[in-house]
Amino acid sequence: MQSDDDHADEITGVFLHRLPEDTWWWSDEMFRLLGYETDAVTPTAKLLRGHVHPEDQAGLDSALEHGRTTGHPFSCYLRVVGATDTERNVVLVGDGRSDDDGEVVVLRGFAVDVTASVRQEARRTADSDIDRARVSQEDIDLARGVLMALYGVDADVAMRVLRRHSQHANVKLRALAQSVREAAPTAPGRPQHDLHQRISSVLYPDRD
Repeated sequence: MQSDDDHADEITGVFLHRLPEDTWWWSDEMFRLLGYETDAVTPTAKLLRGHVHPEDQAGLDSALEHGRTTGHPFSCYLRVVGATDTERNVVLVGDGRSDDDGEVVVLRGFAVDVTASVRQEARRTADSDIDRARVSQEDIDLARGVLMALYGVDADVAMRVLRRHSQHANVKLRALAQSVREAAPTAPGRPQHDLHQRISSVLYPDRD
């Protein structure tokens, strides 16, 4: 069980990207997540990408491009190195808002600091393969991001939802998280609005 101290330094930042003007807005927490004082720098996609671990930059690019072109919910797992060289584990979740013509004009979302959760998982699996532990945590964090985007809740609430359904269904948390993650992408030709139905079928399989 995680204590309050485990989450003491976790941050949830908010971002907006207005596509027609190509301008970004970051909340105070977003600046802090990247190691800056509020308004100390001008938010841009290039600046954000520059703080992302090189191995995770392609995932960020793909997620943002998906949001810009479709407006559908997106999520990605990132290692972020702040201006003070502090590395954090972050789940980025968001979606797009379209105008009356159906063009995506705004990307909006959250950057959820999950560093404490990743470190706790690593401590629990110190005698096993650390890379495998990270993949397990990534599944859980991405599933939590899906629920945050779908239901509009914060990270703690989304995690409680996952744990509650894991206990209720007697399914391991990682297995449930994998199912949520696999159900989230929208297949070509399939309506995005049935995302809620797909996730519900994972969380409430006995209702199908």
